[in-house]
Amino acid sequence: MKQIIYNEIMCKIEPDKIAAEWKETKHLVASSFFFMVPAIYGFYNNLYLLPVVLLLTTLFSVNYWRHATYSWRRITDKTFAKISFTIFFINGFVHVSRTVDLISMYTGLVGIIYCYYMSLKSYKNNIHNSNILVWWKYHMFFHLCVAYNQLIIINSIVNKY
Repeated sequence: MKQIIYNEIMCKIEPDKIAAEWKETKHLVASSFFFMVPAIYGFYNNLYLLPVVLLLTTLFSVNYWRHATYSWRRITDKTFAKISFTIFFINGFVHVSRTVDLISMYTGLVGIIYCYYMSLKSYKNNIHNSNILVWWKYHMFFHLCVAYNQLIIINSIVNKY
């Protein structure tokens, strides 16, 4: 597991090297728009910082997955995803206080970690063409779990003030 995480952080720029084919990444382009659900909810409720972070996260993610190569787009997506995760993690810790929301949020966090890890693991094991749940499906569920937690955090902020 340490090696997978290390390789994921230390990505090289090789713009001609394809990370994944369009037949797989088109699903991730679509699932990147899951982040817009909590963004729209936040904008609707007059929040701006977190929705702008989500808008940028969506744009960087879509931009990478539309043509997934080992390029500056990949580094930008991965870097901003980590920044976004940190911002939401801190806001979740500060603003989520209802027991039901805490349970939901931590359950979602377990889903985030599991799906991200399984996405990396199955990608590294080249399970692209098997009939089992392939790497991009795990990554789609990862996007869904992230958006779910973002919605809980934004809703907690909206209901707090």
